[in-house]
Amino acid sequence: MEVLGTNLNEVCPQIDKECRVLTIHGSSDEINSVQDAHELAKIIPNHKLHIIEGADHAYSNHQDELSSVVVSFIKETIDQNKGTSY
Repeated sequence: MEVLGTNLNEVCPQIDKECRVLTIHGSSDEINSVQDAHELAKIIPNHKLHIIEGADHAYSNHQDELSSVVVSFIKETIDQNKGTSY
């Protein structure tokens, strides 16, 4: 319930610019509109938005693409961080 009361326009710009963020959204999401996803993408630093065509809010019948996008993002992040010491 706390998340529902969060003002994303205030919180998202506070995300560290070094933190990579992935948002995956279904084009047929009946709960959160694709337009909202695009607006959110504008205010999150270091952000990648991926729209899954035809996917609803639960990604019904799109689980394979959802998994593939997440795994690819993780691999990209690992490749970018190779050689970077923390």
